[in-house]
Amino acid sequence: MMNLKTTALLGNITRQGVSRQFIPLSSNSKTSVLNLSQRTAAQGGNVSAANAPANPVRSFSSTQANRENNNNTANGHHITGAHQFSSYPIGHFSHHSSSYHSLSSSTQLFQSPLTANLNSFRKDLNKGSSGSKATPKYTQLSKNAWDAINGQDARAVFSYLQEMRHEGFYADSALSSRIISQFLDMNSPQDAEKALSILVDCHNSQGRTLSPQQIQTYTSLAKDIANHSSDFAQALSLAKLLDRHGLLASSGFADGTLRSYRQLKSTSGLDAVKGIINVNDIETLLTLQSSLARTNNRYKHLIEILLDAKEMNLVPSQESCSRISLSFMKLNDYTGQLAWDTAVQEIYPGYRATVPAEMEQETASIGSIAPQQQQNTAQSYTSSNNRSYRIPNSSAQASLRSSDPSEAIIRACRFGYAAVALEGINKMMSQNQMPSPQAIADTIQVCAKREKERATDYRQLFELAEQSLDGITDQILRRAAEYEVYNAMLVANATLGDMTKAKKNYDDIVNLGQFPDATGYATLLIATTTGAVDEAHDALKILEEVKRHRIKPNIFFYNVVIGKLSRGRKIERVLEVYEEMIQHNIRPNAITYGTLISACTRVGSEDMARNLFQEMVRSPNYSPRHGPHNAMIQFYVRQKKDRQLALHYYEDMLKRRLTPTEHTYTLLVEAFACIQPYDLTEANHLIESLKRGPVRASEAHYGALIHAYGVQHGDVSTAETVFQNMRASGIIPKGPAYQSLIESFIASNQVSRAVSVRDDLLKSGQSSSAYIENTLIRGYGLEKQIRAAEEIFEAMLDPCSAPSKKNNSNGHGHGHGNNSNKNNGAIVKEPSTYQSMVTAYLENGMLDKANDTLIRMKGQHYPELVIKPVEEAIQAAAAAAGL
Repeated sequence: MMNLKTTALLGNITRQGVSRQFIPLSSNSKTSVLNLSQRTAAQGGNVSAANAPANPVRSFSSTQANRENNNNTANGHHITGAHQFSSYPIGHFSHHSSSYHSLSSSTQLFQSPLTANLNSFRKDLNKGSSGSKATPKYTQLSKNAWDAINGQDARAVFSYLQEMRHEGFYADSALSSRIISQFLDMNSPQDAEKALSILVDCHNSQGRTLSPQQIQTYTSLAKDIANHSSDFAQALSLAKLLDRHGLLASSGFADGTLRSYRQLKSTSGLDAVKGIINVNDIETLLTLQSSLARTNNRYKHLIEILLDAKEMNLVPSQESCSRISLSFMKLNDYTGQLAWDTAVQEIYPGYRATVPAEMEQETASIGSIAPQQQQNTAQSYTSSNNRSYRIPNSSAQASLRSSDPSEAIIRACRFGYAAVALEGINKMMSQNQMPSPQAIADTIQVCAKREKERATDYRQLFELAEQSLDGITDQILRRAAEYEVYNAMLVANATLGDMTKAKKNYDDIVNLGQFPDATGYATLLIATTTGAVDEAHDALKILEEVKRHRIKPNIFFYNVVIGKLSRGRKIERVLEVYEEMIQHNIRPNAITYGTLISACTRVGSEDMARNLFQEMVRSPNYSPRHGPHNAMIQFYVRQKKDRQLALHYYEDMLKRRLTPTEHTYTLLVEAFACIQPYDLTEANHLIESLKRGPVRASEAHYGALIHAYGVQHGDVSTAETVFQNMRASGIIPKGPAYQSLIESFIASNQVSRAVSVRDDLLKSGQSSSAYIENTLIRGYGLEKQIRAAEEIFEAMLDPCSAPSKKNNSNGHGHGHGNNSNKNNGAIVKEPSTYQSMVTAYLENGMLDKANDTLIRMKGQHYPELVIKPVEEAIQAAAAAAGL
């Protein structure tokens, strides 16, 4: 059972909420499933699923929490929570004038407005005639606003808000929150934003200073509106509203807006973004990103926006760019400033970060400038608009003044800016200048690492590098440059999967009397390992070769080796390599810890995984990432079966401002649906809550729920209903949901129906997977149809006979995903495929056939830990048979 804190974090996942919205689960009824809008309609509710609160985990403000907790009906009207509602009886908020109290009760109910409003009350009271009591004007306007927002036409409230602003009043927190929540319940975020703008302006127009409580109220309401619409244009508009009133810095609003920007960019492209923003909006995005002062890789995110702006021809002003430079100086982040100023130079050639004269005093107080640098005379000049500017004196700025364009390319590569590096090379070539071999080599490597630039013509770059090499007469320098070029091409070709060319690059390096660097070896290891060989064995061979040739390892190399050993379940060697890395004074990063934790959870070493997690979060260079948290959540969901501990790591993820991923939510669905005491209504409600928000409900989430109903609870009828509801919601199944439905039919001994579902999958144009075929093999084995099981098994390719491809397998478990390599429609066997066939043979008493399959499995060079369970199953069957 979830505690109150967890309930609030999960947003809509509350026991009160689901008790009203779902019929109690029965073990054999379709009515126990989903369709929130139908449930609420059947029970007299008037809030549709489309109006459910946003993604339950991102920025779930107190306003939303109260809205859920107070989602009750008063006098026939649906009241959804305002910011202060939890302090007062819901019955006080009657929609009829007879229910409103006198001034004293009103001020108690609304927690008494501040001094400005109280003074207005007294003024109005004094205007009343003797012998009669005049209703204070604020009280009347407030009452009118409450009546309007709760009446037939909620938009009538705008006239009263405008009158409040004219009279110098402002709405209290309760009324403000009620207005916004009503418009959101009406699914009208535009009206909510309009109302918020007036509410905030009531303070601004009178020159009042907002109290901390008022700031919290308005910023929370802005988040509510953004979360409701999940629309980038709306989020950006709200950000600009907060910025106009000086609330942006304290709002915590940047994350959501920037996330929605990147989501729109990734799904619709920059052309769609360009259609709804202008230069001022770009500068607002930069301001938002700059406000996240303590985020890791801050400069990379800022430069990403800058490069997007350049591509959209919406370039920010130089003054705006200078403000960003100054923000880096304030943080003593000269690495970030150097990267930022280098990127700006690609837009404004000769750009130097400048500080307006009025900010000079602030700049002089920044402690990042060394004393000896402060003694230097600062250069000053007057711009065309007669404003005086000062160029900051810093070593970072000095390093930017290098006139060698090849050095600028190298710096761009150092920070991962592949597009900037390519543009720099093209610019030099257009000016009949030859980039240095080092600049070209670095560009080759950085392009290979960036998905967007992997289509680069590496052959053309390589030919250009060879021309550049011809200009080096010193043989020692030439051999060093050749090494850099060949090593870069090895990394690029291995990354792209062209192992023939990568092997030639390797031979070229050996002919120079050298060997690839640690990055080259790591890339080779990634590229050459497939599901057909023992990954751990390859990793150990490469590790020994690197040691033998005294190659200096780096963090990337160690992470790859540890990852391969982890997938091979060689936990002892994993820890040995980790200790070796520490001895080389190479600090583990979040990827290292994530890999180590995954290795421990794979072999069930709970204490070691938890200790590593604590070591990770306490390390001085800790950078929060999703992997380690998801690994711990998955361990407690699928192996340890401890919901409370799973939710503990989920809450820790939220505390560290990590947005839960699609996989996180899949695990949460499983946590409620598959761990006792089962809570399927919570699992259903979580999926409903994901129908809007940064992470949307997907096939993976529905697949987990289908598996829970059909396999865990034996309710195939409800599993089918979930499948149909998923399709009705607009999600087109591509495999995982089909797999879960097939597993449900197999679990209920309905093999023919499972085969029919697989056929439907193929008819839809999708392909099957090794996990689906494995399930059918097991099903036929249980049905004593061993010949049908053999036909499926033999139609699949043995890994050693399949073309070499990168291994995409991510382990076992439910197998919700297509992890199989394909070859002209044929599916490559996984270790679990051999295990399924062995199980089918043992179910039918065919020990000889089971042994033959085990021999074939061993021929694929799988790790011992993968083969051992199959051997033990055969040995147990032989012992039971007295053999």
